[in-house]
Formats: sequence, structure tokens, C-alpha cells
Amino acid sequence: HKLIVSANIAYGVSLDISDIPAAGIRRITKEDVDNFRAHNLVCKLVSYSRKHKNGNYCAWVQPTLFPQGAPESAVPSNYNLITLVGKYSGRMSFFGQGAGRFPTASAVLRDLSDVLSGQRVMMPQNCVRVTADCTGCGHPYYVRLPKAFADQLPCDKVKEDGDTARVITKSITVKEMHDLAAQLRQQGAQVFFAGIEE
Repeated sequence: HKLIVSANIAYGVSLDISDIPAAGIRRITKEDVDNFRAHNLVCKLVSYSRKHKNGNYCAWVQPTLFPQGAPESAVPSNYNLITLVGKYSGRMSFFGQGAGRFPTASAVLRDLSDVLSGQRVMMPQNCVRVTADCTGCGHPYYVRLPKAFADQLPCDKVKEDGDTARVITKSITVKEMHDLAAQLRQQGAQVFFAGIEE
């Protein structure tokens, strides 16, 4: 929902939430975290959106691996980091508390004050509903799954440990990865995946 609100304000459109691939971090294990740490990586849940030059939009939510030392890897507990990349401004990141009683109360009071004074218009009246298309956006993924299912992935590297395989995929689209994970889970596989930030 944060992604939808942010993207809609940024682009002046109304993205349909049902089109956005979303995966959480509930399937991550201690072994995954230890493996990331051994490779100087940190896993964070990330929302991403982009407007392409052809007018299409892509958007997704998924665990993502960042090198230790990247701004994203240092975001603690209830803090948020939002990064904007503009054609002329380049990369700008904003960091601050995203939860907790005082930051939430402050934001609610600010919003109510704006609404009462008529100052806040979050969406243009003529905004158009658009579909997110993640078929053109992709990158490699880390995937942990039972070894018996690993051959269903476009593998670049595979490390096996007992019945578990840890796979680094070739670059595939976000839609392909989310669809593959859903298919594997339907077959009974316990799957965790994270995008690899390039």
C-alpha cells in the first residue's frame, strides 16, 4: 500500500494493486541470513516502481539483497528509506521513522490539518488507472528451495546442502520469478527468494 500511494503521487496515475507482484520476508530463515552475512549482503524488504520512457510502469514488492555499506542495508527497525531517481536531479534518498506512536501521530495530525485547510490534493482529479507491467524489468535472484526442484530455475550458480539448494538465477523478469515461486509452492516446495541488486 505504501508503494501504491508513493507511485500514484509520483506519476499522477492510479496503479492497480492487483497487478503488482508482491512477496514478503516471512519465509526467510536464520540460515539464509547467515549465508547473506557470510557474503557481505543484507536482505531488506523493498518496494520499487519505475516509469519507462515508453509510458509503461513497473512496480513490485520483494526481499532484495544489498551489499553491506549500501544505504538500504543500514535502515534499522521502524525506519524507512525512500530513494528517488530523477532524469536531471539524479539519485536522492530520504531517511526517517516510518512507524511508532510519535511519528505516526505527527503524520496523522499533519494530514488532518491539510485536509481541513484544503491544502492537500494527493491525486489529480483526472488521474488514469494504469496496469503495472513487470515483464520488462528483471535481475538475478537468490532462491532457496528443496534440491529436487532446483532444475526448474534458470540457474547461474547452485550450492547444495543436504536436501536444500541455494540458487543464483540468471537475470529473469520480476514477473517470471514471482510466477515460478507460485508454481513451485503449488508443487509443495518451500521457497524463499530475494532479488539481487545490481
